[in-house]
Amino acid sequence: MNNNEAKFLLRAYRPGGRDAATPAFAEALGQAQRDPALGAWFAREQAFDLVVAEKLRTIAPPPGLREAILAGASVSQASRETSRWPVWFAVAASVALLLGLATWRLKTAAPMEPLTAFALHDARFEKHGGHGEAAAELKQVLENPATRLAAGLPIDFARLRTTGCRTLSFSGHDVIEICFERGGSEFHIYVAQRADFPQLAAATAPHLARQDGWSAEQWADARHIYVVATSADPAALRALL
Repeated sequence: MNNNEAKFLLRAYRPGGRDAATPAFAEALGQAQRDPALGAWFAREQAFDLVVAEKLRTIAPPPGLREAILAGASVSQASRETSRWPVWFAVAASVALLLGLATWRLKTAAPMEPLTAFALHDARFEKHGGHGEAAAELKQVLENPATRLAAGLPIDFARLRTTGCRTLSFSGHDVIEICFERGGSEFHIYVAQRADFPQLAAATAPHLARQDGWSAEQWADARHIYVVATSADPAALRALL
């Protein structure tokens, strides 16, 4: 399998790792892990797909569309040919306009790291959980007002992954997540092993991303990449770091 064949398959791979166990993608995913250029392309595709999927969720059908379709089904064939065309033309025009606006917004928005986009989507739309001794110990550290996250965290990735932390799949690799509270606000921290994602531009200094009322900061140390996401005020997020 060459990179063009892998890209053809991976364009059908749903964001969020839902297809990670699907055999049809196994070879293409393996190639993306081995080839840094393909891996970087795949990470960008997944981030883009996450944003597009989120925008499409906001598209509502035009008011009265259901009634218009049902009314059209009850008339004669000749009547449908003359009366339904404006309805479907309006629907097609509406969808084209909304998709065009979504694409324009994506192209003009500030670029977002793929892992940050993944974390924001997961924090907003997925169920959270995970518990265990290692997770409880880290949560206690995270909730300590004196802890500054970017100054360093006691991360034992293997232990956290095997003792109850919520584990997700992103681009074929594990990412762990822990929820914690600080100052009355809820936060979600995502931790990935830096060695698993050499293609990501993981800057060591935190940088802020915002999307639809949510904020996230991504940074890295020598071994791990971190993202913290929250719906709280960005100032509360900055105060953690």
